Amino acid sequence: MQSMADGIREFHKKREVKTGLFCEKHQETELVRYKHPVSIDYDPLIHGDLVDGLQVTSMSYCTECAKEGIYQHHQQSSAEIKANEDFLNKSKYGKYSLLKTQSLVGKKSLWFARFNTFKVNGLEEQNVLNQAQRIAREYTQGQRFNTVFVGGAGRGKSHLAMAILQEVNENLKDNKFSTLFINISELIREIKNSWNYSDTKAEEERLTTLMRTVDLLVIDDLGTESTFSKDNSWVQGVIYNIYNAREGNTIITSNLTGKEMRSSYDDKIVSRIMEGSKNSVIKFEGITDKRKSK
Repeated sequence: MQSMADGIREFHKKREVKTGLFCEKHQETELVRYKHPVSIDYDPLIHGDLVDGLQVTSMSYCTECAKEGIYQHHQQSSAEIKANEDFLNKSKYGKYSLLKTQSLVGKKSLWFARFNTFKVNGLEEQNVLNQAQRIAREYTQGQRFNTVFVGGAGRGKSHLAMAILQEVNENLKDNKFSTLFINISELIREIKNSWNYSDTKAEEERLTTLMRTVDLLVIDDLGTESTFSKDNSWVQGVIYNIYNAREGNTIITSNLTGKEMRSSYDDKIVSRIMEGSKNSVIKFEGITDKRKSK
């Protein structure tokens, strides 16, 4: 008679989907994903195609690591990272899904940011909206350049940056074009939190690699308090390494003026930010704080 434990193992075995990659710790164990019933919020553009009529986990697992209590969200080998990246890049519309599955947004309301939801109360707001729409068209057409949105808090910089990403992401979803929105405070928090689970830099490497290689990137709220100090060499190193690897197609939003940015960040970082953004430095001036006017 089959034991309950054997029955559970057989149940999981039938639902395994091989990845072709192997665990770093248990080098003879192939990483697997698992088929499971289709969730209510299933979206093929985000979660990938069904296998045998079932949804497949986006994360890969080592069965031997699981036995030892080493779980995916606590420790992730480079092989697992590669398996997960391959899943996103090779599945149908995998790159299209990056925006929603990998972004670090902070304010969840930003997911509703579109050009047609940007409130225009005057000529200044109409002007920045028109420029943002122009920038989105140019990115869609394949032009490569950097964009800088500067101005006081609550002026709509993050809204229009996200609107650009959403517009480009939709227009180029059949072209394997990827977009990503990263709030700088959320990035630093995510990396530091990962240190609680592992002494490796796997999560930092995963996030920064994604930011270095994505086709169109927004770095939101540069200059917030958590990254403001020039003494914070680690944070500045992360930002510089990301920018140094990118060739245009990066959008920055910041509350800092050019002078404040130069006093807060290393000159090399400021130079990289301004590089290639001659016609796309948009100043949100003459606009009231939208958060106070609600």
